[in-house]
Amino acid sequence: MMNARRGTRLAPLTANDAAGGVLERFATVLTALPDEVAVADSDGDMTLAQLADEAAAVKAAVVAHTMPDDPVAIVFAHRRDAVASILGVLASGRPLLVLDHRTPTPRLKQLCDRVEAATVLAGADQLEVAGALGRPVIGPDAIVPTARERLFEELPDPARPAILAFTSGSTGTPKVVVNDSRMLVSDAWRNSAATGCYDADDVIAHTLPMAFHAGLMVTVAGLVVGSTMRLFDTRARGIAGLPAWIESVGASVMHTSPAILRAFVGAGPTPEQLRSLTTVTIAGEPAHGRDVEGLRPLLSRRCVVRNRYGSSETGLIAEYAIGHDHPPLAGPLPVGSPVGLTDLVCVTDDGTPQPEGEPGVVVITRDHVASGYRGDLTTTLEAFRTEPDGRRTYRSSDIGVLREGRLTLLGRRDHSIKIRGYMVEPGEVDAVLFTLPDVAEALTVGVRDEAGERYRLVSYVVSRAERPSAAAIRSALRDRLPGHLVPDAVVFLSALPRTERGKLDRSALPAAPRADVGTEPWSEWERLVAQVWARALGLEEVGRDADFFALGGDSLAAEEVTTMVVTDLGVDASDVTSAMLAQAPTVAEYARRLKRKPERRKQIVTRLAEGGDRPPLFLVAGGGGLGIGFVPVVRHLAKDLPVISFHSHGLESTALPDWSIPAAARRNLRMLREIQPHGPYHLGGHSYGGLVALEMAQQLRAAGEEVAILIELDSFPPDPALIPPLRTDASFYRKVRDWCGLLVTGLVPNPGLGQYWRFHAQSRALSVRYRTTPYPGRTVVVVADSEDKEARAAWAPHLSGPWTGVTTPGNHVSMLRDPHAATLAGHIMDALDSVRPPREVGAPRVDSVA
Repeated sequence: MMNARRGTRLAPLTANDAAGGVLERFATVLTALPDEVAVADSDGDMTLAQLADEAAAVKAAVVAHTMPDDPVAIVFAHRRDAVASILGVLASGRPLLVLDHRTPTPRLKQLCDRVEAATVLAGADQLEVAGALGRPVIGPDAIVPTARERLFEELPDPARPAILAFTSGSTGTPKVVVNDSRMLVSDAWRNSAATGCYDADDVIAHTLPMAFHAGLMVTVAGLVVGSTMRLFDTRARGIAGLPAWIESVGASVMHTSPAILRAFVGAGPTPEQLRSLTTVTIAGEPAHGRDVEGLRPLLSRRCVVRNRYGSSETGLIAEYAIGHDHPPLAGPLPVGSPVGLTDLVCVTDDGTPQPEGEPGVVVITRDHVASGYRGDLTTTLEAFRTEPDGRRTYRSSDIGVLREGRLTLLGRRDHSIKIRGYMVEPGEVDAVLFTLPDVAEALTVGVRDEAGERYRLVSYVVSRAERPSAAAIRSALRDRLPGHLVPDAVVFLSALPRTERGKLDRSALPAAPRADVGTEPWSEWERLVAQVWARALGLEEVGRDADFFALGGDSLAAEEVTTMVVTDLGVDASDVTSAMLAQAPTVAEYARRLKRKPERRKQIVTRLAEGGDRPPLFLVAGGGGLGIGFVPVVRHLAKDLPVISFHSHGLESTALPDWSIPAAARRNLRMLREIQPHGPYHLGGHSYGGLVALEMAQQLRAAGEEVAILIELDSFPPDPALIPPLRTDASFYRKVRDWCGLLVTGLVPNPGLGQYWRFHAQSRALSVRYRTTPYPGRTVVVVADSEDKEARAAWAPHLSGPWTGVTTPGNHVSMLRDPHAATLAGHIMDALDSVRPPREVGAPRVDSVA
């Protein structure tokens, strides 16, 4: 149990102790507490005096077999002799590399080669491993009793390299971080006294392997704080016995990682077994509310859970303390406020500090950080600098956001990827995945496509479900995340791979399934059906020959498809069942089976949203485009806004098409005046539909009606010089065939690509022939980010009234689809709100559309 006498006999560790380094502070601890237990394992206890004796013998052997600057590697099991060896090598002044005996020997040899280790110090049971590393071995036979005083003779400069630590290396070649002795003591102070976490009276449940940097820092902290370290090797003894062991040794502090914590809670500890704990720290990888909520009911009221953030380059940076009365936690945990005289700031790539609430690269400034990266001056200079006041600054690779002095991590800069033009932190996806009840663990990564041209998101999931469903997970994510953050593949694993240091190992993840969406849709109808499938399956796109079930479709996704083809595509509910997907499992087959039956008289008009009291918005589709193509945008518009769309006459049912833009406008206006007899009108159109909408506005104004706003959506202005030809490289035969097809547009059914092509080609022919006077009404021109955006934005000569221009993400087609549809909807709402009276009274009547 805890021994209260220790704290009264030993001066607490302070920030000023860092200047003297580890050995100077350990001498203070030894003088005050020589007969107190320093470290204990299953074989017995070791007092501070005994530890000093053994460390002195280790130091003498190391000094005898190496030169002053030679790095020394050690390989031990999780036992007392490992602690003595760490202290002895630190006292020798040789840089220390701690190896994990469970790591494959070839990998250990690579690490030794990388730092040019001169020798390997090994325990009796690790001599075979040490002997395979290709350098001299110092074994137990070379360790001979030495006077304790030798431990403190010729102490090394505290600024010299003390510990060499490898970064995880999951995203490339690991770097070798150099920590000096001052930083080790400074970090021990932050972990203990500066945060009020523990002191000399505490008993540390030391479960982290000492080859892990976090485990090594716990060890050093125990030496300089003066607390008791009780060693428990979870990898040898398992997690199941840990709760009972904590009770038996009276541990007050437990250091763990989220992965170990999940296994620990799963072992079923009782509150009685954990009653001695006053602190549980979590570090090593992002923690989530669910990780902590499973533990909190088992802890006493006095126990504090501390979510911590640190790095090999800095040690502990920030912590978020969770007391007994803290509200329930969900989602990713904040890593909290900076600790122990630490300044934090989030900056842009060029180093400009970000305002509060804006994400940026996390930069840390304090008295001591790592010296740099061994053998890599360029990277050291990029990451570290000395401030005018002598403090040191480290620029991390982490992306975070500060709110009210509290840091939340979003991911790593080297994990950030661009998806559909958006910069994405895969950790945002993981945070939501961890909230799903069947997800035990998750890791989302960016994977380059087969052409190497773009990234796609892939989530690797450990599921508790008996029959895990990728489509169900994507569906759940789609309800909580923007479309570009929904992974296009979910891979189920029995466990996530980890490095020998316990870190998640991205390099060991299995290959993601190929993103094979197949051939692009041939027709506008196929494209709209494919959009419904993509939305139900949580995918970016689906090709016409893609198999629904091969893409992860299941019964839930099938029901969603069935619902959407009724609500979004206007198919009669009696004509579609979920069983159709089994009979027609590809987009092409399914699209052929679906039948839209528009009323012949009103075949050009589709009500997209019933809305409320607002004046309706009338949208005109592009050439060959169906009015229901606006559905993704309409979903993001105000719920009280009625929306009605128009498309070309004859596109869905055999009919004589309109052979001029004025004629198409007149036909649309006949339907529009039945729906809304008088203005003010709100009009918009996409592509060719923008010219039709312009002509509708001109005709309405000529009839004395008010047009409040005209919204041009990526339309060429009425200038034939700006409209590129449809095809310039076709053969004479192809040109004749195309013109013949054009002449029978709408009269001869031609399903598939031909029908779409005819109306698209017809719209181009009508566009280059269209002329009109400059439009005097209020106009908003929205232009997509495409190669001909300058031409599509050249409306100035054709608008004599007030107008504004805005750009929107996506290209000419994708601007109407998620995720860009939401931004476009925002532009449309801004345009409508700019002409909306503060309080609309007696809004125009909107009649129903059959």
